[in-house]
Amino acid sequence: MPRSIFSRRLVLAAIPAMAAAPYVSVKAKDLPGTGHTVKPARASWDTFWFGGLILAVGLEKLGYHVAAPKTLQGAALYQGLAQGDVDFTPDIVMPNAGIALEKVKDQVTLAGPIIQPGSVAGLLIDKKTAEEHKIVYVEDLKDPKNAALFSDGDGRARMIGPNAGWNDEKYARDFLKRLGLEKSINMVQGEYNILVADTVSRYRAGKPVLLYAWYPNTATVQLRPGTDLVWLQVKPEDAKADQAVKDMAGCTLGANPCNTGWDATSYMIAVNAKFAAVNPAAMKFFSLIKMKLADRAEQNTKMMVGGEKSEGDLKRHAEEWIKRNQQDFDSWIAQAAAA
Repeated sequence: MPRSIFSRRLVLAAIPAMAAAPYVSVKAKDLPGTGHTVKPARASWDTFWFGGLILAVGLEKLGYHVAAPKTLQGAALYQGLAQGDVDFTPDIVMPNAGIALEKVKDQVTLAGPIIQPGSVAGLLIDKKTAEEHKIVYVEDLKDPKNAALFSDGDGRARMIGPNAGWNDEKYARDFLKRLGLEKSINMVQGEYNILVADTVSRYRAGKPVLLYAWYPNTATVQLRPGTDLVWLQVKPEDAKADQAVKDMAGCTLGANPCNTGWDATSYMIAVNAKFAAVNPAAMKFFSLIKMKLADRAEQNTKMMVGGEKSEGDLKRHAEEWIKRNQQDFDSWIAQAAAA
């Protein structure tokens, strides 16, 4: 999923060095990255910029010089990786990015996953409406009475959808068509963040809301599944077994696992193939490092709810994550140095 949220087109002048405990007793000249510069890229949305900072610290510990990241969008990101203009990016959401990666499969390779599951997605409604009207399944919105609860006046449920051009747009349309909901749901599109802001305002004014979202994103950080919103399930006869996700907070009826009809994603690191071939230490580090979905959700909450969005804040978030995971982090670096 193109996670185009909290979008701020900042370009860091450089990635600040971060202090961390020594991890291997070798001289700097003996480190595998000594004398090499790494050129990172990052997506135009900033929900995982702090992850890029964490990777930069690891690479610096391996002796690499890490250049300032380039902020790239869509096709430009994959083109930059394929051409070697940038060496890696940590914010590749699979399987959503599969089509784009297929076009550059000989020039770009994947490492990871760094987070699995990386996000969960589906349709959500406010918890109050779900409980009052016993709405459990997406298919329940076929009922004109239920659809009208979310209507702007035409009888169809108003649903905030993905931005035009996002990978999720086609899936969302196919999803509604497959379940026979095209006449019941009006998928509203525009700038997602602006539509989310309107949805939050509607919710706080006591109005029913229906939206496509994933966790964590700007919507589900402000309106929390299980507290403010609930995930709608798909009925068993429409469900695909491999789309069921365990321990998904806020599923209707408290179902566990929860099947929203959407695939859970994995966050991967995309790497220029030539860079990968001659940098086994970096690739080993990329293959070893692991984060939890909750880690990204916590950091995103600090950004969106706590207002901790500055370059200094992101640096501190990365430092704090490394400190909490210091033993593992040091082990990953040591194994990578020996690769």
